[in-house]
Amino acid sequence: METTGSGMTMLAPSGGMQGLPLSPATLLSGVVLVASLCHAIMPVTVDEGLALVPHHTIFSPIASLPFPFVWNVVTAHLFEASFWRMVFMVPAIASLAQRLERLWSARGFALHVVLTCAASSFVVFVWEVVEVFRTAREKDFFLPTRGCCGLLVCLAVGLRHAYPLEALPVVPKAWGLQCQHLPFAIAAAAVVVGILGPSWLLPEWPFAPLALFFAWLHLRYVMWFPHAKAYGDHSPDFCFANLFPTGLRPVVSGLGAVLHNFVATVAPDTVRIRQPEDEAERAEAGSAIVFDPSRDAAAGGAVLWNSAGAMSLAGAMSSSAAWPAPPPLPSPAGAPPVPGAPGSKEYDARRAKALKLLDENISSLLRPSPAMSAVPSLAAADAALAVPVAAVAAVEPLDEGTTSTAFPEAPRLDRLDAPTTPTADVVEPAVPALTAAEPSDYLMNGEVEVEMSQTDDQSQLSTA
Repeated sequence: METTGSGMTMLAPSGGMQGLPLSPATLLSGVVLVASLCHAIMPVTVDEGLALVPHHTIFSPIASLPFPFVWNVVTAHLFEASFWRMVFMVPAIASLAQRLERLWSARGFALHVVLTCAASSFVVFVWEVVEVFRTAREKDFFLPTRGCCGLLVCLAVGLRHAYPLEALPVVPKAWGLQCQHLPFAIAAAAVVVGILGPSWLLPEWPFAPLALFFAWLHLRYVMWFPHAKAYGDHSPDFCFANLFPTGLRPVVSGLGAVLHNFVATVAPDTVRIRQPEDEAERAEAGSAIVFDPSRDAAAGGAVLWNSAGAMSLAGAMSSSAAWPAPPPLPSPAGAPPVPGAPGSKEYDARRAKALKLLDENISSLLRPSPAMSAVPSLAAADAALAVPVAAVAAVEPLDEGTTSTAFPEAPRLDRLDAPTTPTADVVEPAVPALTAAEPSDYLMNGEVEVEMSQTDDQSQLSTA
């Protein structure tokens, strides 16, 4: 893992798996295939050594080996007792694991599988021991439990965390099924078949719902994210209720809140959720839990984990520095960059054009409009409408004995501060010449009339 100059942390697609001879997906699916075939050939031997047998977990079945078979809490998830279930499980496990290995390191992948399987088996082991003491059926103390449904749910939860909105592989896209629907669907199907079906059909069905919870618990609180330097994904989108359909989420949220408050009372630091201010500080430091699966390239396949500090819009707006360009995709030595990918001429040209358009749009939003500067202010409009009554009363009324052929023209109040020129009968305010650039407002019977004129003569008031 290395940090580029733009503040983005680049993680290899296999997350440090280059030294392994086999990828985790190939290794895991190969183990399931080989163990299942061995069980088909010698079922008793494989069950005694790898299946979850309560007696073998507590006491050693071999006198020369005084250690109990505690590894069976993990190995019980790595093989199938049915050949047809093996035919279905092996490709499904390989498909899900291949998607996860692009983002997770080998250590993180192994810890997720081991911790989830071990926790699920431990709960089943405790339940079987309690049932043996409750029912006094000693035969159940030696019954093996094995199956891959818990392992499949474990990988499905990881896929839901990494690619929640991606369409499910193999399934037709017209169905609208996404990776976020997969964990609950598998767990619910296992529970229904295990409860309603015959006992021999899926005896390991408790592994599925338990793996759903413990896989989420590991990703929520335990898993180490090296790019974010934090344990667990505490985002609201990855709460436990979001693993269920919308109709069940209120019930699951209520039960989860009660359990979370209880655990927080007993061990506060164990389930402490990072607050938004903590996430903001972490984002300022450039370590937000955000990854970009779109950078999954076939050649070299680098996955970029975006640094929130480098990709923050607020930081880019307040800074005069250019928006950081993503690093070029890795290519063989001497080979030209991938066309259209970061580092190529086509990508740089498109990026420069996009940044130029963005700058122009932002500048046009911040620059005042010329039309707005020509609009008169509210105070000027009020002053223009407030016509003094004394200026209108200054016009002398006509004598009663005079006759006129026309009514006297009302005074034209173009400007309140314009000088007036007295005449013999009436006082007339001087009307300056108007140009097209100087519109004037007149108050005529309570209505504002805008006139544009370019006359050089002054208006004359005729008297009878």
